[in-house]
Amino acid sequence: MRRIPSTFTALLLLVALAACGKSQDAARDQLAQKNLAYTDKAFIESARNGDANAVALFIDAGMNPDTKSTTGQSALEAAVLANQVDTVKVLLDKGADVNAKNKSNGTALMNAVWKGNAEIVNLLLAHGADLEIKDDRGMTGLMFAAWENHADILKALLEKGASVDARDENGWTAMMRAAFKGHTESMLILLEKGADVNAGSKEGDTALTRAAQAGHIETVKALLGRGADINRQDKLGNTALLKAAQAGHKEIVSLLLEKGADLSAVDSEGKTALEVAKEQRRAEIVQLLKNAEAAR
Repeated sequence: MRRIPSTFTALLLLVALAACGKSQDAARDQLAQKNLAYTDKAFIESARNGDANAVALFIDAGMNPDTKSTTGQSALEAAVLANQVDTVKVLLDKGADVNAKNKSNGTALMNAVWKGNAEIVNLLLAHGADLEIKDDRGMTGLMFAAWENHADILKALLEKGASVDARDENGWTAMMRAAFKGHTESMLILLEKGADVNAGSKEGDTALTRAAQAGHIETVKALLGRGADINRQDKLGNTALLKAAQAGHKEIVSLLLEKGADLSAVDSEGKTALEVAKEQRRAEIVQLLKNAEAAR
């Protein structure tokens, strides 16, 4: 096989570089015609405004697709937060880092999930978005989906293999977050995918204790129906019954009593649910608890 002379190879390289230079110059000329300065700020603003053509021209003109603003925001993040689907496509096709992090270690995927934009989420997943990256609070994309009750996105992330029991900096899982917000649908999706119904935070909170405290009766019913430990105590000794009594959630107290909650459980101060209810002047709950004690 004949070898191409090194001088000829060098000539081809020079021609290619010259063509590239002309291409970049042409792109900058087109940007000028659009009254756009070739600056980082203009590039990121174009992404935010959804000017996909301008974004492509900036990159063709030599702009690094991962260029960030002074606040650490990339063009991809700006486009995602503004729900600019076509611009997101352009950036990804032209090499933007799908897993680039902002100053809070958040990613484009987390932002797309938070915004509830399933189309952008799927685009990012198709380009290799990492499901397990955590931000400064230890939050993953799955946790954002559960917190915001974006059920379809939650399913998409789980189908792609997102860790169902990943924990944030406080030991909360996505399922616990869904329960605390009363997002029963999202919580059930996570439980069906194997989430630990009795997972506890660093403080010993569970989905049940948090749902009971927040007053989400349908969530409490669903958790009890799927094996939640009704008498599990947190580090302060609180059970779901104690938390519901303290917060004044009569229907939840009644439900927990019906399901056999321990009336004798005490918190770290040695108080029972009845004593806590008296202290908080929850008259109806006090009567419920007295009746339950008499019946047992």
